[in-house]
Amino acid sequence: MRIITPREQQKDLFSRRWRQVAGATAKEHQVQIQLVSMLKWCLKPTVTFFHVPNGELRDKRSAAKLKAMGVLPGVSDLVFLWKQYWEDLEGSHTAPGILFLELKLPGKAATDEQVAFGLAVRLCGAEFAVARSIEAAIKELGRRGLIRPDVTVCGIRWDGPTGSTGPMG
Repeated sequence: MRIITPREQQKDLFSRRWRQVAGATAKEHQVQIQLVSMLKWCLKPTVTFFHVPNGELRDKRSAAKLKAMGVLPGVSDLVFLWKQYWEDLEGSHTAPGILFLELKLPGKAATDEQVAFGLAVRLCGAEFAVARSIEAAIKELGRRGLIRPDVTVCGIRWDGPTGSTGPMG
């Protein structure tokens, strides 16, 4: 018989049942920590980002409090906010840019709640992306013009939101 340690189980926030947690969970948070460390020096200073701490092990009292405060299952790991600029025949315009970025390890699928959340935010006009590596996350940010043009990240130098997804000359 195999003994299961507390770290291999997690209490579901809504059903309050204990469930098995894949061993890759710790690795996913390590990838996110590495990405956030890189983003602190390569993002443009006009970009704000933050992590939504939904998936941690909590006691019954904390889980109930967070649920009452509006915790939403499936919310993305990282949220990015910036100001978008564009010009057309009517003049210059600005609008907020919003990207919800979900990090997943290769081979891991998004949960039903994460897929539903992604659809909901797209219907609201925000952007949603799933990245399966640090490089994929950097490409998602770079193609939106959020990476500083004076840095090279993952072997790529970004020049702006014009869709540059490859090395610059």
